[in-house]
Amino acid sequence: MSALEILLLALSLSLDAVVVSVGAGVLNRINIRKALVIAFFFGAFHAVMPLLGWAAGYWFRGYLTEYGHIVGFVLILLVALKMLRDALRQEDTAREKDILHMRVLLVLAFAMSIDALVIGITFNFLPVSVLPTSAIIGLVTFLMSLAGVYVGRRSRHLVGTKIELLGALVLVLLAFKVLLF
Repeated sequence: MSALEILLLALSLSLDAVVVSVGAGVLNRINIRKALVIAFFFGAFHAVMPLLGWAAGYWFRGYLTEYGHIVGFVLILLVALKMLRDALRQEDTAREKDILHMRVLLVLAFAMSIDALVIGITFNFLPVSVLPTSAIIGLVTFLMSLAGVYVGRRSRHLVGTKIELLGALVLVLLAFKVLLF
């Protein structure tokens, strides 16, 4: 994968966390310390989950080598369809619970990073350096989540679903690239 593709992947994967971060910024009085905690949890989970996915996929690599591009296409496409479904349902997870409670933050960070786990599985079938790519995904998610909290604090009417739709579109394009090239 090229550096641009890795950056686009990281941005796409971070968008669900950004939407939750914007919601947290809109709904809660969050200072910089709390914003850093939210961004840290989202970034850390987004960095670790691709590694876990890669490790899990490694066990199946020998069986799937011949069809890896198809598996990668299907997995990335499923992630994109999930993002699209979530965006169209306009579900705002941050409104349902107080994101500042540790248990809620852990559950949200895990749920927002499931996509990264699935993408990590596809790393077994792509020419990608796993550790740096996972670190980039985590860093981009951290920075985007931090920015999302700030935007949420400054804007009471940002439409998060448009951001998720863009992320889903980018993932669909990456899925077809994996399938065709």
